[in-house]
Amino acid sequence: MSLIQIILFLQTENKLDNHKRIIFKYYYHMKNETFYNAVSSAYDSMISFEKSLDKRKSFYEKVLVEENVKTVADLGCGSGLDSLALAGIGLKVTGFDPSAEMIKLAKKNAEKFGAEISFYRKSIIEIPNKFNNKFDCIISFGNTLANINKNDLIKTFQKISYLLKANGLFISQILNYSRIEKQKETIIGIRETEDSTIIRFNEFLKDEMIFHFLSIDKKNISASSHYSTKIFPHKQKFISTAHRQSGFSKTKSYGSLLLEKFNYETSKDLIIVTQKSSEL
Repeated sequence: MSLIQIILFLQTENKLDNHKRIIFKYYYHMKNETFYNAVSSAYDSMISFEKSLDKRKSFYEKVLVEENVKTVADLGCGSGLDSLALAGIGLKVTGFDPSAEMIKLAKKNAEKFGAEISFYRKSIIEIPNKFNNKFDCIISFGNTLANINKNDLIKTFQKISYLLKANGLFISQILNYSRIEKQKETIIGIRETEDSTIIRFNEFLKDEMIFHFLSIDKKNISASSHYSTKIFPHKQKFISTAHRQSGFSKTKSYGSLLLEKFNYETSKDLIIVTQKSSEL
């Protein structure tokens, strides 16, 4: 869907007056880190942070209840949603993210909720070797894996393996791009606040996708912003193969935080729980 089509959608839904002329900045195909720096101020509103926190806690309690997990790394931690959920069930958490603004926001949220979490501005590949073999579990949610290109994904999983202790768990989430591509799902989500309308939407290319973030300022249209960045729509088969090639086994796939069985045609998310081999 083009920007023009998005604007027509807004006008059709009466979210903007038809007579208003829409002129605002468009930041095209930004580097991933720069993109998340730019959208950080609206990020928590976009994901309904506090409502999502309890759902995340419930999920991690169910998944980790029978596991001897004490230390967790949150890769692509964003504003700290999953880090806080994990800390909230009594785990020692370390968060990593390449976005400086997201790390600032994560630290602010940790302080707000009274959680002791260490945060570092690092991409997964950049995490120092001093963290190798330090974690019982590693999680990567918020569609983080879609920001890693196909050629680098195995290298990323190998790095995650180094960070984990023997038999450590790796739990990841990515949108179900099998369904998204088949159904050509353009709109990811629309979030209304008193002052703004935030729209996240996809643009489909041959082997990649462009993730768009459009923030409409209801009181001052010219102050609105449109950002986009390239993402990579990895699917279950490719991710599972990359896991095996990186030394992971005992893989389970779910379609939601409720641990529903993954269905490539209907599930919104692909959540994979896998384990590092004890021999690595």
